[in-house]
Amino acid sequence: MSINHVIINSSPLIVLLKSQQAQLIPQLFTEILVPSGVFEEVTIKDDVASKQLPSVSWIEIVEVNTIAPEVAAWDLGN
Repeated sequence: MSINHVIINSSPLIVLLKSQQAQLIPQLFTEILVPSGVFEEVTIKDDVASKQLPSVSWIEIVEVNTIAPEVAAWDLGN
């Protein structure tokens, strides 16, 4: 069973961008969604990941309007 569509959070993006291995992501998945909050979290800093992420062509930035109650209960903040 292959997984073609993923929603990715900041940690794997940061690690793979900083290690110059981000090209693995589109090799594994056909649709990579990045919540706008994750995009902001990665690009707000002044580092390699923040400079590279805006130029990658394989992500789709999406707005998240509703958070599932189960996830909201984690109280992760912004």
